Amino acid sequence: MPQKVSEVMTADFPTVLEDEPLTKVLGFFADKGVDVVVVVSRDSGRVIGVVTKRSVLKPNINPSQVSAKSLAVKTQKISPDDPLEKAAAAMLERNIKALPVLENGKPIAIVKAVDVVLGARGMLKDVLVNDVMTKQVITVDAEETIGKAVALMRDEGVSRLPVLNRGLLAGIVTVTDIAEKVLKPRMKSSWGDVAGEKVRTLSNPVKSIMTRDVVTASPGEKLVDAVERMKQYGFSCLVVAERKRVVGIITLMDALGPLAKRGVGERAGIAVEVSYKLDRVDVDDKERVLETANRFVQRFRKALGQGVLSLYFKEHKEKHGDLRLIHCRARLNSDRYQFVGVGEAWRPDLAARTALKIIERKLIVQKELAAKYPFGREFLESLEEYY
Repeated sequence: MPQKVSEVMTADFPTVLEDEPLTKVLGFFADKGVDVVVVVSRDSGRVIGVVTKRSVLKPNINPSQVSAKSLAVKTQKISPDDPLEKAAAAMLERNIKALPVLENGKPIAIVKAVDVVLGARGMLKDVLVNDVMTKQVITVDAEETIGKAVALMRDEGVSRLPVLNRGLLAGIVTVTDIAEKVLKPRMKSSWGDVAGEKVRTLSNPVKSIMTRDVVTASPGEKLVDAVERMKQYGFSCLVVAERKRVVGIITLMDALGPLAKRGVGERAGIAVEVSYKLDRVDVDDKERVLETANRFVQRFRKALGQGVLSLYFKEHKEKHGDLRLIHCRARLNSDRYQFVGVGEAWRPDLAARTALKIIERKLIVQKELAAKYPFGREFLESLEEYY
């Protein structure tokens, strides 16, 4: 049974230089079917980060004028000798399906989430789909617009949506569908090169681009069998259904959870990870952000289980004097819950509070959680702390 990254990594992977346009990255996504594109420095050849498919959902992006570097996400350093558990944890923390494998800071291969899970088959042999699937599924109706689907993906932090028709599973729409069937044809149209290809707009219905033949999983089957099916079909998720009723969704990120947890060992609780893409952030700001995140974790420590709370900050163009509006995306990935919250403010800690408040509300409305923890009064009291 493979134990190290070197035993499951692959040397065939796409790279782009930091100053090359996003159009080249989109080409790799469409033509190669890859999950990430590695961005390297033109001068040194060292890894700057990776661009994911989710990057194409950012609003108001002109792919021919945006550089690969501007959308690159930094990742943990993974070496060929690292254990699979470390790679799983690194992918889960960044919500990335593949990572570059480095030697002396330069990429020599990539390791994919699907191969990490299947490489650890022996450790995961008793895990069922029902144990790790997400049960609170975000769906979209077949008659809703593509624009509505994009907004849901962006707001909820997901890259695919089961499509329902009268409450029953009718298809699935993914980031790839939108990139290949909406964005790419529109780009060709602007170049005068559509070659008879239909150019859809965001006002078209979701059913016009969804995949109708949905490969599903059942709640009681083994996790590794479901992941084998993902690899067979080239998918990163499966809808979990019973008699056409959607009961969950299982993703590669979900499948990585039990393996990443083994790497953590017996350490309990939620680890906090913060990433800043800001021109300026001082020590006081960072301390206030950590205090806000730790206070959230402490408040719900009994309910959250084990996992990671990630906070990602970036700046908007809007200014107020010398201040720029700050966007915070908070993601909770634990062995019990997966939630995303988004907040904006003129200070990082205030943006974090808004984002975490959204996650807090999602926690409270869960029926299972509400039955075990009477958070109602605590929630009202916490409003005074925040506002």
